Amino acid sequence: MDTVLIKQPEKILTVGLQYKNHRGGIGGVIETYSGYFKKFNFVPAYKPQKYKFMILPYYVSACFKLSWLLLTDRKIQIVHIHGAAKGSLVRKYFMFFLSKYVFRKKVIYHSHGSELSVFYRSSGKFVKGWIASFFENTDEIVCLSRQWAEFFSENFKVKKLTVLENIVEEQPELAVSPKQSSVLKLLFLGAIGDRKGIFDLLKGIAGHKDQLKGKLMLTIGGNGETKKLLEYIHNHQLDDLVKFEGWVSGEQKAKLLTETDVYILPSYNEGLPLSILEAMSYGKAIISTNVGGIPEVVKEATNGFVLSPGDEEMMIKRITQLINEPQLVQSMGQASIKLVEPYYSKNVITKLNTIYQELM
Repeated sequence: MDTVLIKQPEKILTVGLQYKNHRGGIGGVIETYSGYFKKFNFVPAYKPQKYKFMILPYYVSACFKLSWLLLTDRKIQIVHIHGAAKGSLVRKYFMFFLSKYVFRKKVIYHSHGSELSVFYRSSGKFVKGWIASFFENTDEIVCLSRQWAEFFSENFKVKKLTVLENIVEEQPELAVSPKQSSVLKLLFLGAIGDRKGIFDLLKGIAGHKDQLKGKLMLTIGGNGETKKLLEYIHNHQLDDLVKFEGWVSGEQKAKLLTETDVYILPSYNEGLPLSILEAMSYGKAIISTNVGGIPEVVKEATNGFVLSPGDEEMMIKRITQLINEPQLVQSMGQASIKLVEPYYSKNVITKLNTIYQELM
């Protein structure tokens, strides 16, 4: 099948997280999108900074760049803004205001915010009103799953709402082979911290380390609270069961995904994790939680297991089940390959083209 490219790319301006050398899901999505534009007009609104006070001047510079492009490039018709919650939402609002009301462009707000619903519901009346004004005056809201579409429909009177699946590249000629080892290889990739549930997983393993020793190896890749992570592994004598690889990307990430048996992400809130879709594209069984759009891609007992956040005992029960039933690991991996197909770039870019064309 021929590669699907974005039609009339010169008419689109994308705004979002700096995607070059990214360390997060939004950056990964934008990086993948960029490959389907012959001309990728892009303004980075945010880039992680060593010193936090540098975030503001970086953002102010981005606003000037946005204004200059919209002033000088008359071909641009649509500004496609990728955002999350909290500070990201504040930064994107002013860029929305410039694009919509100063330069009279159509604006898409593409919501990736895993904590958006929590942020909105815990906010005061003034902030809720501001968020509503933002979303209800945007020409189109794009979200990642039916669950997120329900959140927008229930709380805002948006002009147009579209579910666009997160995007992942298809792995060529992939076949799921039977497990070769008696040790179940478990993989976690993501931010090291409480929100992603990694310490729940470690606590569960620590509580059952005698029964799991010699049967399980958990590999962790990511950044964040790495000191706390390493201290926990050392203090609970988990070195035989857990290894930390640091931040992984590119060939190293592909190698880990190829070699693992099960991908695990016991998060407390999510949009629709790119890491789960990537693991599914590699034909992996999944253990995750019933938050965000995850239950729409991880089907209970079909391609994995879906737990309640913080349920350590059930997590260990499911891990033990997969240790004891290697054929289930294989069948779940095969199911993942079938279930992830709607998220392949050839399908997502086709839908994105439709969004752009209809808005033009």
